[in-house]
Amino acid sequence: MPQSDAAPERMRGMVPGVRAGGFLFLSVIRGREPGTGRFPEDPLEQARMALKNLAEVLKASGGTLADVVKVTLYLGDLRHRDAFHQAWMETFPTDPPARTAVGVADPNASPGGGALFALDVIALAR
Repeated sequence: MPQSDAAPERMRGMVPGVRAGGFLFLSVIRGREPGTGRFPEDPLEQARMALKNLAEVLKASGGTLADVVKVTLYLGDLRHRDAFHQAWMETFPTDPPARTAVGVADPNASPGGGALFALDVIALAR
């Protein structure tokens, strides 16, 4: 699956996702800014960036946000859930995909730190 030039680079060996059975399975989409690699400190801005990065990865694969079926949201701090929900409703104002939120010890798990959210996504493959 191609990496989007408009989304942050990934570590060597990490792919944005795979195609299987008519679906895209995308992993560890976070709110890191392309180019700088930094995470916005503001939870709402980081959530918006994560969803923008998701849109870019989908676009590189021939899809759109309308193809998203299910999102699993990993939160390191459940207090950031409301900020993510606000960005979610801006991105999916009607008929949003299914979503599950899970509290985890560290949604970051990569050099550089700063991730408040990580998304695993299932989307229709086009």
